[in-house]
Amino acid sequence: MRPPTYQAKPAATSSSSSSSSPLHVQLLKTAPNQQLESPLFTVFPAEIRSEIFTLALSDFPDTESQYVADTLYTRPSYFAPRKSDVRLLRTCRAIYAEAWHLPFTVREQTHWLTSDDRAPPEHHSWVAKYSMLKAAGVIKQAQGIEVVEIQSLRLFAQMWAVEGGRVGGFMRDLVRHGVGPRRVTLTIRHTDWWWWESDHRLTFKGDWLVALRENIPSSVREFHIELESLERKKNQVDSIAQQMAEKWYFVRKDGVALFPDFSGKSVKIDRWSGSSTWQDHTWTRDESASGRIDYYIATVVFRPQRVVERNGGTVNPESVEDAENGDPVARARHYMDLAWTPPSVLNVEESDEGDEDEENNESNEDEEEEEEEEEEEEEEEEDL
Repeated sequence: MRPPTYQAKPAATSSSSSSSSPLHVQLLKTAPNQQLESPLFTVFPAEIRSEIFTLALSDFPDTESQYVADTLYTRPSYFAPRKSDVRLLRTCRAIYAEAWHLPFTVREQTHWLTSDDRAPPEHHSWVAKYSMLKAAGVIKQAQGIEVVEIQSLRLFAQMWAVEGGRVGGFMRDLVRHGVGPRRVTLTIRHTDWWWWESDHRLTFKGDWLVALRENIPSSVREFHIELESLERKKNQVDSIAQQMAEKWYFVRKDGVALFPDFSGKSVKIDRWSGSSTWQDHTWTRDESASGRIDYYIATVVFRPQRVVERNGGTVNPESVEDAENGDPVARARHYMDLAWTPPSVLNVEESDEGDEDEENNESNEDEEEEEEEEEEEEEEEEDL
């Protein structure tokens, strides 16, 4: 996609009105030098320049301000706040005109739908969302567009926020304010599950998907759900991920459905290790080694059907049919609650079934013996 270009406008006659305008407005009012002697503008096409500017302005961890290790929010890619180096934008007006909006659109917009102690100290959920929507509004106004697409949106959310509709509400606000992420990642961390403190088995209700239906921005090409728990709960995570890949799907605002790979190829596995101490408490119960907890992550990826099939995957035919006809009963069937069933429960159920079979066999044997006795009695009567 060709980067936006800006047409020069007459400079403001009033110095006071110019100084009160935002910086980007002041800089874009004056036509940039055409840079006819620069190979960057005379040799490279706009698409290549856009790739170069994107790489230069992408965000990265601020290693000089790393988070404390013993927190609920410190994890891979989030060991420190993220920032962008914008010195490139100060080199000339021509570069600024093409790339001033990139520090916002190419960075991963990250939000925590959690209690305050589970998010970095600089993050405040409502302020962060307002700031994002406001920045998007500035870009839309400057470029004269209705939707500004951003590269990535990540939501860290506790289960009470997910199942309580906070994710659906966040998506509705994006649609309402014209913010279109290309990729959405919903991360459920070990301490975000219900009753993790008591080591309860993992469960994930599906009611929130109904409210989310058709509230996902049409720009979303991929929807990722990351399921993280302890390494020793690997089987529980895998079971829920498999059920999710078999049953769940999403529908965007434009009606396009996003499906997982029914064959299970869309599930990605990751691991990492972190401190066993946070908030002045050491969770020795969950330690893999002294002071260390090992985590296991399964990520289920949802994409349009044509993309899944183009990558060699398959889509559940029932999900496709239900997504197309929009039947509420069918949706309820596919938006089922997910839970891990302990092997002991399965063994008990199998044992019960075996007992029932034995009882049925014994009953059949008794009936056969009675029939044989009746036949013998009839034969004796005939002989008499």
